[in-house]
Amino acid sequence: MLAEASPSASLRPAAAARGVATPAQAPRQAQERAVVVANELGLALRELYVVPTGSLDTAPDRLGMDTLPSGASLRVPLGRQTLCLFDVRVVLSDGSAQEKRGVDLCRVARVTFGDPTAPLREATIENATDLTMRELYAAPSPAARRGDGRNGAGQDGAERGPDRLGSDVVAPDSSFTLRLGRTRDCVYDVTAIFEDDTVEERLRVNLCRRARLSFGDPSVPRRDLEVANGSGRAMRSLYAVTQPAAPGVPPGQDRPADRWGIDRLGAVPVEAGDTFRLRLRSRACQADLRAVYDDETAEEKRGVDICGADARALFDGSGIPRQPERAFTLINRHGAAVEEAYASAIDETDWGEDKLSGTALDRGGRHEVTLHGGCEVDLRIVFANGGAEERRGVDICATSLIVLRPGWTLAEKLDQNPGAIEPGPPREGSVRLRNAGRSPIVELYVQDQGAPRGTDRLGATVLGRGETLDFQPPEGVGCTATLSAVFRDGQEIVLPGFNLCSGTEVTLP
Repeated sequence: MLAEASPSASLRPAAAARGVATPAQAPRQAQERAVVVANELGLALRELYVVPTGSLDTAPDRLGMDTLPSGASLRVPLGRQTLCLFDVRVVLSDGSAQEKRGVDLCRVARVTFGDPTAPLREATIENATDLTMRELYAAPSPAARRGDGRNGAGQDGAERGPDRLGSDVVAPDSSFTLRLGRTRDCVYDVTAIFEDDTVEERLRVNLCRRARLSFGDPSVPRRDLEVANGSGRAMRSLYAVTQPAAPGVPPGQDRPADRWGIDRLGAVPVEAGDTFRLRLRSRACQADLRAVYDDETAEEKRGVDICGADARALFDGSGIPRQPERAFTLINRHGAAVEEAYASAIDETDWGEDKLSGTALDRGGRHEVTLHGGCEVDLRIVFANGGAEERRGVDICATSLIVLRPGWTLAEKLDQNPGAIEPGPPREGSVRLRNAGRSPIVELYVQDQGAPRGTDRLGATVLGRGETLDFQPPEGVGCTATLSAVFRDGQEIVLPGFNLCSGTEVTLP
């Protein structure tokens, strides 16, 4: 910090060093003080602060909502002051800052930032990727300033300086003009951070010789694909990956959930019936796509061709894994009517809707409940007086008949004394498939006659031995189709001309 100069030339050094007052050290009279700040940095100033040296007070921004263009100057009045030494700090339009400390405004009332003789430096930054560039940093290379000729290992966040994009981003296949202002520095370390948090660095780039810098590879072809949402629900997210799922595994194979990359839709969903233009950069001609809908279901397309002139992918909901249908019957052997009944999977946090739909289950009455999911459920019944009974972890695959009677929540068997009961027929417009084979059915295919085999309609579930599934024709498939079932033991059956709307039960195989 610079010391204030004494107005007396006769002050003896020894006395000054001891801080001893002399007649020549009369208090300085307060005077109107001002400073002229000149901007020769090549970038506009967006903030300007002037404070007495050593002051801990917060100073106001002298520019307010204005800016000070490069080549311009501004007179800043400071009011009546007895002090001479001030600190001047400026913040540039790119977020960087410069300071001049201990400026003696009693001697020099003009402060210049920058060198008007230095050249203006700028470069064009090209985003040659299919990702949005979120941040951009450029700082003189430390190795170049040392002059040691060694390759730098990159800069950490503190050395990178400010984000040169500010609140902007650089869209895929777009460019940005990086303005560095007036500087004699040529060699810079430039770092780009993309929306998926990947980082690319260009170290020791001579921007005096090379005024255009690309991130990504401009030689990688652009691929355009139209994605159509024919699922009947809003598409909330879309993921696209052209790299293999794992080393040595080509597109089309299973991909871990955390390897799908970023959401290509951003914050804008694709409504039912709408399309979205997906743009990728890839040398490959196949991509894996994954759509997530607003009801949390997901659908995947593997090995989609993205090189065709009219490349298109239709998400129609047919690839959504469908959990098998589970049905069980409640029989009321209590002395009072059951007003409400609830059944939910054991991992659910709430009971869901009343399975009786507001119609009481009278004494001796029967009611069939249908669920989609696993075998274990929690049950809850409520009586008219508000009393309730619950039983957890009921296996409805092993026990499809549940008799509600006093003590049923602790009974070893739930199907005792049901009385006569007849199973209901399949729903209208469907067929009930019963697995009578030696092993579970692990794959089920249904397609129009003569059409290629499509999506596995069981998805991630199976149809166990002795289990039934009420099956309706999928969207786009008529009542008469070819049905194929694959069992876990390798057995496979194909039933051409199969009636999916018969309303009957069909045993497989």
